[in-house]
Amino acid sequence: MTEIDYTDFDYKKIFWEKGDRRYEDFADRLALRRLLPKTGEKFLDVCGGFGRLADEYLGRYTEVCLFDYAENLLKQARAAHSPKLKTAQGSVYALPFADGEFDALIMVRAAHHLADFPAAIAETARVLKPGGRAVVEIANKRNLLEILRWCLGRSQMRPFALEPTSRGAKGVWNFHPLYAEQVFRESGLRIKKSLSVSGLRFGPLKKILGRRLLCALEYPSQRLGMKLTPSLYYLLEKPNA
Repeated sequence: MTEIDYTDFDYKKIFWEKGDRRYEDFADRLALRRLLPKTGEKFLDVCGGFGRLADEYLGRYTEVCLFDYAENLLKQARAAHSPKLKTAQGSVYALPFADGEFDALIMVRAAHHLADFPAAIAETARVLKPGGRAVVEIANKRNLLEILRWCLGRSQMRPFALEPTSRGAKGVWNFHPLYAEQVFRESGLRIKKSLSVSGLRFGPLKKILGRRLLCALEYPSQRLGMKLTPSLYYLLEKPNA
């Protein structure tokens, strides 16, 4: 199975800093603040990379662990947040944790790398305790821009088809909301809430409006609930036995 492997790649510098994705970073943080449980005992950041979002959960939970496949990213996370943040390395398809170990977890900007999305979601559900909450983000192929491209014959994404579609040779997977929601339910997770995130993530629009206005518009746009944005966030709950 394909892993989310950023080994020997400076994900923080190249993608986030040089790419000037401050709007996207703000949108992610706003969604987490709206969905994450305020407090808890044990928390897991699945495929958390260099700990970009650690400030959003450190201090809320008694014990926090960041999991990733790439040791270079884990090293960056430890350098920035140790000793508050523990780290673990391995495969997302075989998480090195006990059943029901965590009160809450997140998986953000990881699903688009998962060739076997159902297997990864099943693993996250396994390590979540009954009554626990998970926040999972997916790349939504049924977004407005992709629909427009498809209508103009400029996209092979097939935004209305339920099956996942990969963009490019490297396997960047995009999902139909109904498909993702079916996977969640089949893994035994209840959908409590969803948010439409990063709806203004379009290069020319970012240049015209500027970051501050984009961030201001993100507040109301997440509440629209139309599921037509590039990112969708789900608040999921594992039912009590």
